[in-house]
Amino acid sequence: MPLKYEYVTHDIESKIRSGEYQPNQQLPVAEELCRIYGVSRITIRRALDLLVDKGLVVKRRGAGTFVKDSDALDRTEDDISLSGYANYARTHGVNAETEVKAFEVVEAEGRVADRLRVPEGTFVYRIERVRHVNGTRGLVSCTWIPITILPDLTEDDVSESLYQYVAKVTGLTVASAHRQLRAVMPTTGEREALNLPENTPVLEIDQVVYLRDGQLFEYSVLHRDTRDYSFEVVQTS
Repeated sequence: MPLKYEYVTHDIESKIRSGEYQPNQQLPVAEELCRIYGVSRITIRRALDLLVDKGLVVKRRGAGTFVKDSDALDRTEDDISLSGYANYARTHGVNAETEVKAFEVVEAEGRVADRLRVPEGTFVYRIERVRHVNGTRGLVSCTWIPITILPDLTEDDVSESLYQYVAKVTGLTVASAHRQLRAVMPTTGEREALNLPENTPVLEIDQVVYLRDGQLFEYSVLHRDTRDYSFEVVQTS
């Protein structure tokens, strides 16, 4: 189960991204949010601080908290890599599809072992999937997870929401992803899977993902179709 402030953060973020809360609109005051969610002012404060960190809202001294008027609130692009495709579909009312291309147990070697911070030879799941939202924005992902973290993981589990499965089994949600990004040319198989024209690059996202308890549980390399995708970095102080 997510912590109370995480639930409040997620719910308000969903309302912002769906347009229920519009850019420049003031959020309900803290007392009203406490009543709506049945939580304390401390919980609301933590949730609003997290929304500020995400670049979604801004606090104006003496006036309240307002939805930020920013391109970061793109209505068609959520951080799918971190929130998960199933969650994206549920939040935005779109159709998310997953095709599992490979599900196997292998020994971690080289960069995989290094990024997961495990000794070479450690048994890990290797999961290759093709992901789509509404048949357009797509990516090919290859994920490695130590089997000791999810010993009963099956192919059926990864054909749906992996992150929801992790939360169900461990009781922990995803906390952060550390990423390296670069443009690369896709393989022939990736170009066919994503229906890419010749000489079209993809965005490579090399990431490790941490759970709320600080445990590093996943290393993934994602190749994303760039034709209908953009991202913005929001720096806060």
